Amino acid sequence: MTTSQSPLASGMTRRGVLAGALAGAGTLALSACQPSGGGSSGGSDTLTVAAQADNLTQVFNPFLENTAQGLTYTSPGSGGFIYEPLVQINTVNIGHDLPWLAKSWRWSNSNKTLTLELQTGVKWTDGTAFSADDVIFTYTLLKQNGALNLGGVKFSTVTSPSPTQIVFTFDVPSEQFFTEVVSVPIVSKHIWSTVKNPVTYTDKNPVGTGPYKLDQFSPQSFTLVRNEDYWQPKAQIKSLRFVAYKDNESMTNALVQGLADWGGTYIANADRTYLSRSKHNNYWAPLAGTDGLIPNLERWPLSDIAVRKAISLGVNRKQVGAATASPPATSVTGLPMPAYTSSIAPQYKGLDFTQDVGKAHQTLTDAGYTKGGDGYYRKGGKRLEFSITFPSAYTDIASRVQVLISQLKDIGIKLTIDTTTVNDINTRTAKGDFDSTMGYPVNSAPRAFSYYYDTINPNLYFPLGKATPTYQNIERFRNAEAAELFKEYPKATTDAQRQQILDGIEKIFVENLPWIPMFYWGSYGNWSTAKATGFPTPQDPYFSPVPNPVVALRLKPV
Repeated sequence: MTTSQSPLASGMTRRGVLAGALAGAGTLALSACQPSGGGSSGGSDTLTVAAQADNLTQVFNPFLENTAQGLTYTSPGSGGFIYEPLVQINTVNIGHDLPWLAKSWRWSNSNKTLTLELQTGVKWTDGTAFSADDVIFTYTLLKQNGALNLGGVKFSTVTSPSPTQIVFTFDVPSEQFFTEVVSVPIVSKHIWSTVKNPVTYTDKNPVGTGPYKLDQFSPQSFTLVRNEDYWQPKAQIKSLRFVAYKDNESMTNALVQGLADWGGTYIANADRTYLSRSKHNNYWAPLAGTDGLIPNLERWPLSDIAVRKAISLGVNRKQVGAATASPPATSVTGLPMPAYTSSIAPQYKGLDFTQDVGKAHQTLTDAGYTKGGDGYYRKGGKRLEFSITFPSAYTDIASRVQVLISQLKDIGIKLTIDTTTVNDINTRTAKGDFDSTMGYPVNSAPRAFSYYYDTINPNLYFPLGKATPTYQNIERFRNAEAAELFKEYPKATTDAQRQQILDGIEKIFVENLPWIPMFYWGSYGNWSTAKATGFPTPQDPYFSPVPNPVVALRLKPV
């Protein structure tokens, strides 16, 4: 739930583009994601993109967090406008991932070998030819420098049997980790091989293969201009100006006032505040995943399952979601519905979360909690109280939390707010320096397995104080049975076997409630068609509406 920094201004940090996703055969025609007309002449318009940053510095190292690249909505460790990945993962039109630097791919050897065929005619923006050596260098760099491997990419070997072919081998069947592998930003060997310390390298003047390259930079904004020698038909929008705003409200104001043409932020009362202001304004948030109260299971009181169950019983999910016009979570498995109906275990089909305040109180009293004179429960001399940590810049999370504070008070639980900065949230959640949080880190869930893998895989457990490098299982959930199921899933050879394992994981989730799903979230996209057309819409959902290079290449100046 949310890529993942902060790369997205929606209040969701994404660890990567998507985690643990499965991919198709990899043969989608490249022309499907290119602008029509060939883009040979192109327009001269500049689009202004509103984004969020606490402190904008000229750092474009794609393997670091909290860099200027985050202003482009590119997740750390993922390809974007400047540095490109092998494949663009489609989070909206699931299963229609786009060939990019790799034009095709295939799995073999019981899903222990991944072979990719590379594009030809690709050049770096300094004119040097792109080759398989750059891909080998990039993945070797990650393998040798764990601090750069934010996507948690794991492989045994990477080789190049020919100048246009890359072969990954894995110790275990690994198709479910396809997305992590192919989303890595590919960097140039001829430049990066001279870098003394890639972990601290700022990369102020990045040289990529992407559709845009850096032009001007200031502490408030920077401009990317189109790559005139791009290997695909070049962008028809000449330049993109990314402007840093401090929070959602500032971004919304810029969009409403026409100071920005494109953004990816939550807008309160969007119909009235944004859509009604101009016939050109558009707002779309395609369903991307589930969010809710994410506890630190190593800290009391949320370490007590009775408390977690009481919260789940006591909250009104419709009201929590309504605070930001988000649909309430329904299925007790937490999986986004109805998209994943076919993945629900038989015993949980049609079994939804229901509010039962009386049962919430009973759950606490049965667990030995007694209510004090202040209306809050206590146990062992301690009041049933915990805090929720999130960046103060994200007003959408704040709106939901305000509802939650009131609802938890009604069932005798005190919730307090502990705000932090966008730059600090990942550090705190990774180390376990929080009682609870919301939105961190929650990824899109392109497959049911990836939903659980990211959030509750016990094999990704790290003790308090030791940072979880990929921000997975920040709850620090531990369960021996679940750990074994996650290990067995890659070994399954049929859909029936995979579903059986998934059924077991769902059962553990429902019975242990390692985190508390409350609402479904979307990838917020806001744009004006006054200057450009070609954005994805509910009628043409070809890709995410959040600012990204796939959409930028489809845009046409008016």
